[in-house]
Amino acid sequence: MEELYSIMREFLEVEYNQKSLLYLLNAVELAYSNKTQTNAQMIAHSTKYYLKALQEELRIAINKLLFCF
Repeated sequence: MEELYSIMREFLEVEYNQKSLLYLLNAVELAYSNKTQTNAQMIAHSTKYYLKALQEELRIAINKLLFCF
């Protein structure tokens, strides 16, 4: 049961991180509307890195869940 709570916490953290990613994407949208290409490139690069990290966290959580049963 403790393992299931651990997995649930990890899913909640992924959800929080996805909301943070949405914040970054909104910043990209704003940057493009202001025509500041350098800021947009930096934000896009950061977003890609962050998304890859989130995908890895999700993969780990799913594997834990699969091996729990």
